[in-house]
Amino acid sequence: MGEIKIALKKEMKTDGEQLIVEILQCRNITYKFKSPDHLPDLYVKLYVINIATQKRIIKKKTRVCRHDREPSFNETFRFSMSPAGHSLQILLASNGGKFMKKTLIGEAYIWLDKVDLRKRIVNWHKLLASSAQTH
Repeated sequence: MGEIKIALKKEMKTDGEQLIVEILQCRNITYKFKSPDHLPDLYVKLYVINIATQKRIIKKKTRVCRHDREPSFNETFRFSMSPAGHSLQILLASNGGKFMKKTLIGEAYIWLDKVDLRKRIVNWHKLLASSAQTH
C-alpha cells in the first residue's frame, strides 16, 4: 500500500520519560483511488497501545495534506510516558470530502520494546492493508 517515514526518540525529562514521534512523509501509495489522476486528501492517525491490555490509550491526528499522493506531514507528537510495554498503530487515511466517507489506506505497527530509542531513529515502515479493510 506504500510506506510511511517515521522518526522515534525517547527523552528523559525532570518529570519522567517522553516519547517523541515524528510523522514525516509517505511515498509509493498504491491504493486504487476513484481515478488514476485523483489526488487524495491524506492524513495520519496515531494510536499508542498498551500491549498488556491491548487498549488504545492515546490518539493523535495529523493535519490533512490536500491533493497529494506523497504527502509530507513533518508533525511532531510528544507523549509523557515510558515507551516500554507500548506499541504504535499508524493509520494512513483519505479524507473523503464533504459527501464521501473516509477511507483507510493502510496501517503500520511499531513495537516500542523492540526499538532502541536512546537516539533519534528514522525509518520507512511498510503500510499494510488493514484488517478493517478486509471485513
